[in-house]
Amino acid sequence: MDDKIEPVSEFMDSLPAEPSADEEETASTPAGTETTDEQVDHIRKLRERGLAQTVVDGGIKARAVGFGSGDAAGTIYKNYYGHPAVDPVDGRVPEDDLDRLRELYVAPGTHTALVDHLTRHGVAVLRGAPGSGRYTTALLAVRQAMDTGVVVLDSEAGVRRLVTDERGLQPSRGHVIEGDGTEWANELRPQLLIRLRAATYGRSPLVIIVDDHVPVGGLTEHVVEHEVADGMPFLVLERQLMVLLADRPLDCRKLLEHEGLREDLRGRRAMAEVASLAGQLARRVRDGDDVDQIVQGLGAELRAKAVRLLRPPQKNAADGAGRQQLSLWSHAFLLACVVLDGTTLSRVSRESHRLAELLHGVRSPSSVPAMPLFEESVRDWLDHSDVEFTDRTGQPVGARDPECLVRVSQPGLGEAVLEVLWHDHSGARGPLLEWLDSLVVRGEEDIRVSAAQTVGLLATFDWAYVHEELLVRWASGRGEHADRRRFAAAWALERAVTDPLLAPRVQRLLSRWSQRRDFQACAQAAYGTRIGAKFPAEALSSLERIAGAGTKSVWAAVREIYAAGSRAQVLERLAQWSASSRHWLRDDAAKCLQGLSRFRGERAITSFLKQSGPREHLLLLSRRTLLSNSRTHRQCGWNCMRLWVELAGDEPGLNKLVAEFFAELPEPNVEGDRLRERLLFHLRLWGHQLPDGDTALYIKSFLEERWSM
Repeated sequence: MDDKIEPVSEFMDSLPAEPSADEEETASTPAGTETTDEQVDHIRKLRERGLAQTVVDGGIKARAVGFGSGDAAGTIYKNYYGHPAVDPVDGRVPEDDLDRLRELYVAPGTHTALVDHLTRHGVAVLRGAPGSGRYTTALLAVRQAMDTGVVVLDSEAGVRRLVTDERGLQPSRGHVIEGDGTEWANELRPQLLIRLRAATYGRSPLVIIVDDHVPVGGLTEHVVEHEVADGMPFLVLERQLMVLLADRPLDCRKLLEHEGLREDLRGRRAMAEVASLAGQLARRVRDGDDVDQIVQGLGAELRAKAVRLLRPPQKNAADGAGRQQLSLWSHAFLLACVVLDGTTLSRVSRESHRLAELLHGVRSPSSVPAMPLFEESVRDWLDHSDVEFTDRTGQPVGARDPECLVRVSQPGLGEAVLEVLWHDHSGARGPLLEWLDSLVVRGEEDIRVSAAQTVGLLATFDWAYVHEELLVRWASGRGEHADRRRFAAAWALERAVTDPLLAPRVQRLLSRWSQRRDFQACAQAAYGTRIGAKFPAEALSSLERIAGAGTKSVWAAVREIYAAGSRAQVLERLAQWSASSRHWLRDDAAKCLQGLSRFRGERAITSFLKQSGPREHLLLLSRRTLLSNSRTHRQCGWNCMRLWVELAGDEPGLNKLVAEFFAELPEPNVEGDRLRERLLFHLRLWGHQLPDGDTALYIKSFLEERWSM
């Protein structure tokens, strides 16, 4: 029976043969030169700047209290008054966190149904849309059913333990496990749930969270559907504001009674967005902003302004010639300003002409106005675009200034314009995507990033359309501009994953792409963005499949995941790769070790020398690399050791830590003796080569003394 209910399956492409010695010796040096690093840093800054302009609270920058990240890595992200904290999963949820959640919680109808189901059956599958409050409901329902504590299980390792012998359940605790983005969520079998009943009933209740796209099949009697009532967003907002503004009840009441705020809530799709909106409103109230001004800056007002800016051309009755007040060309200029926000006026004007030509080709029953030429000027278009001119420092300048940059005047207006265009003017969708594709192919880096992130934003409006029409083609295309399109698809997905409802879809999509050769390069690039930072364990597992296939090094993506903060996790995975029987995994482990050794400051890999767990992984990784049968891998290892010695000469106290680490590298065997000789040889060499040779000589003396004991 166990074979039938095993939910976890792995798919691996056929692996290439082990390279010959000649091929290995002629392999290129590992990636990670200073020039490449500078280019990567530059593109990352461009992406971060664009995301800051388009991602509202509720995306990457802020997460609502009590909503799970969906990360298979096993971390829960919370945001208490804008200060994120990370709790380890597969461990007990602190009672203070549960008390805080309970204070902000508005119980949906699902809550009572879930508690009753757990009381009767012990195990339940909570099915609902991401961002709808499923996670908070599960935690508090389990806490009510088992008042001695709640444990969150790792979404990969935890389910494997449940499948084998339920060892993942802690007695007298309630349990929650998330299935978003995992293969096993779509393969749940009633046999497993029936078997778990005996282990959970009355002792260890369990809630399995899945999204609303997971088929229920024969699980009907085990499933509790999580549904959000129409009035729930306002109730959640009301509770959040009452807690956040407990000392300002009058300001809280003014906000809640404002009709514009109720209107804005109609555009909020997720409880996470509502909670983040409450935090945004509370901050502005405490900053002393007027309530009317606060509400005017919300989405409803912005959408109304976008509708006015995109209104159809109208005849001017006072003009005998019947001249158009707004033409198709002025609309194209507005869209170019939105997409290319922060670029030069000349570039915006030039690209708006290209977009207008594409829009002009749309077949429509209405007549399409010809190019106005001298009837309209750029100044006329600017009057209907709500933009401003600044220099590169953000200071206002005139339109004729050589440093003039065009910027949308109101934050969020550009996103509102694109949303109105997409939903109200469907005939413009195809030409818009064609124009964005041309920007990705022809543009400079900043233009390419802006165009790709715009595509990601459009995907949040209509995922299926953008995915089918553009993302698949970008991700799998070949030819002259294939690399640019693949990176554009990755940057678009980076923008799309900030939508809490799209995050699971993006996760599943990249998991599939990592298993298909035509899409692996794009998946690798995507995991090198904030997607990999947000879901590190899932990203590293997929990168392992890609690296094992031997098509391309995944160093660039691993670098970004490491730099984003998952440093210990990356190091542990690289240590595992270094022991793999697959050459290409060992190859990437060596390249990544060398590349990560280039970091300085708080990201320096030598910072792990003070931490017992990560230090052990670093020791295994370094030892296996230095003793590898591959000359290329060994060279990577010695390059790393030299970089560490150089760093030890610049950082006080590090020389002793490096020396102690080097002393533990050789093991008591023949290979260990050979490694001792090589270490002493290189330290003598570096003592002559490095500007500060004293550090190398100090480490050499330390090793000779230690090994002679």
